[in-house]
Amino acid sequence: MVVHNEQRANWMAVQEEGASTGIWSALPSIPDPLRAFANRLDGKRCPKELEGKWKIDNKRSEALCPFVVGLGVPKWACPAIGLLERSTELKISCPESASGGSDSIVVEDTTALSKRNVTEVTLDGVETEKSTKTGRKRYMLSGSVENDHLEAEVASKTAVVTCRLFQRGPGWETRQERALVNQHDGIVRLRERNVLQRPGEEDVVVDRFFQKVE
Repeated sequence: MVVHNEQRANWMAVQEEGASTGIWSALPSIPDPLRAFANRLDGKRCPKELEGKWKIDNKRSEALCPFVVGLGVPKWACPAIGLLERSTELKISCPESASGGSDSIVVEDTTALSKRNVTEVTLDGVETEKSTKTGRKRYMLSGSVENDHLEAEVASKTAVVTCRLFQRGPGWETRQERALVNQHDGIVRLRERNVLQRPGEEDVVVDRFFQKVE
């Protein structure tokens, strides 16, 4: 697993990347172990429908303040963070691997006043130990793809980037879940769900929405 990290992962009934799963399920004569292997391979593929450049929709997005405060950022810093996040842009890509598949995702995150942050992670669920830019804190980074959704509006696979904050103790984890969603105005947007999990506390969940610009 190769991970490069400098920061803290359209809607169709059958997506191009998920088609192979349907093919395998339509062939009952295929042995179960082979079917399971095919499904595992399909589950690691980067959701190409997420690719492109996305600009935050501030009217529909929630503020990140509760999420960052839960991580220990002083609440007085929230106004400045709010100004920065209003100009957030994401660029998502699914690079081809040496074997010809797309089993990793690259997310570039920029704002008007901050440098470009790039996260690249393979989607096999395997953790890799990383450190912050200052080198003072370490964490375990992993990526995965989810394809079972209880929410009717979600019709793409979900790319998940997980950061396990093991130095804080058991149960500390953040997740960024990105998927396409159909919204009431008929526009398909990228939803970035930021989840903070802490022991003995309720999850903090912040949803941000992005519109495709190219």
